[in-house]
Amino acid sequence: MFAVVVDVDYVGKQQLKNLLKQFGNGVQLRPTYLVSSGKGVHLYYFLQEPVQLYRNREEVLAELKEALIRRLWNDTSSIRPDSPDIIGIYQGFRCVGSQSKLGVDFPVKAYKLSENRYTLEDIKASIPSCKVDLAPLYEKPRRKSTVTLEEAKELYPEWYEKRIVQGEPKQKSKKQGGTWVCNEALYAWWKRKITEEVKAGGRYFSIMALCSYGLKCGISEQKIRRDAYAFLDHLESLTEDEDNHFSRADVKDALRALKGDRKRLSTIASREWIENNTKVTIPANKRNYRKQEAHLYLARRKKEDMKVIGEVVKEGRPTAERTVREWQESHPAGKKADCIRETGLAKHTVYKWWKDINNENI
Repeated sequence: MFAVVVDVDYVGKQQLKNLLKQFGNGVQLRPTYLVSSGKGVHLYYFLQEPVQLYRNREEVLAELKEALIRRLWNDTSSIRPDSPDIIGIYQGFRCVGSQSKLGVDFPVKAYKLSENRYTLEDIKASIPSCKVDLAPLYEKPRRKSTVTLEEAKELYPEWYEKRIVQGEPKQKSKKQGGTWVCNEALYAWWKRKITEEVKAGGRYFSIMALCSYGLKCGISEQKIRRDAYAFLDHLESLTEDEDNHFSRADVKDALRALKGDRKRLSTIASREWIENNTKVTIPANKRNYRKQEAHLYLARRKKEDMKVIGEVVKEGRPTAERTVREWQESHPAGKKADCIRETGLAKHTVYKWWKDINNENI
C-alpha cells in the first residue's frame, strides 16, 4: 500500500473552503494530493515507505483508515456529516482524467497540496484520542513449517492421527480465512434487510454482502447473481441524487466479489464491515455480555440439568465411534464393508472403531 486514501463526499463550495483552511492551519493533516471527484474529494496521503499487505495487517490498517475517515468527514467538510462512507483499504477510486459524476464536461482533476509523505504513526498522531494499536503491523508473517511428516508424527501425535490417519479436513480459524456453511435462513434474512433497511449510501455494498452471505450459506453463484439483479429496481428507487443512480453496471461490479478468494470474502465481510458499509444495524449474538467460554459453560450446564429431570435433549453430531458401535448393535452379524457403505464413513475410520462383538460387550 503506497498511500492512505480518504473519500469525503457531499462537499459543497463552503465545505471545500473549510477543508483547505484546516489543511493550512494544521487542524487537519494536509494531504499530498486532493482529487476532485465531482461532488466530493479524494484525499491522498502518500506514505514514506510502502506497507506490505499481509493478511495479519489488514484489520489494523482498516481500523486506522476508519479513524481517519471519521476525523476528516465532519460537519465542516460535508453537507451530510452523519453519513460517512467507511470504506476499506482495497477500495478503488476514479482515475484522474476520467469522467466524474457530473459528466464528461467535468473530468476528475488532481491538485498537489504538499510534498509531504507520512508514516502510519504520523497519521495516527493527527487523530485525537486515536486508540488503534499499530503493533501488529510490525509482527512478522508466519512462515510455513519445515517439519517433515515423519517428524510431525513424533512431535504432534494427536494432529497426525486426526489429519493423516483419519483424514479429517484442516480446521481454520476465522482469522486464518476459514469458513463454514450456515443455514440458508441467514441468506433469506439479508435479502429482507436489503428490501427493508438498505439506503442510498449502502446499495453497492449490500450486494457485496449478499455475495458474502450467499457463500457462507452454500448458495450457488448462479442464484446469487439472479437474486442480486432482482434487487436492481428496488435499489434504484432509493436514489436521492440524480447524479448517483444505481444501475445494472453497479450490480455487475459488486458481483465481481464472487470471482475473488471466496473464503477471504466470506470472512473479511464481518458483521462490523457490513454494518459500516451498508448502514444496516446488525445486532451481535446475545450472550448477556458474557465471554464465549462462560456462555458455553452455562449452556452445557443447562443441558445436564435437563437430562437430570428427564427432559429429552438433542445431542450434537454423533461421533464416528458411536456411529460404528450403534451400527454393530443393530447388525450383530454385519460386516465392515456393509457398515462403510451404509454409514458413509471412511474405511480407515470404520476399521479403527470396529470391535469384535462376539468378544466384547459393546
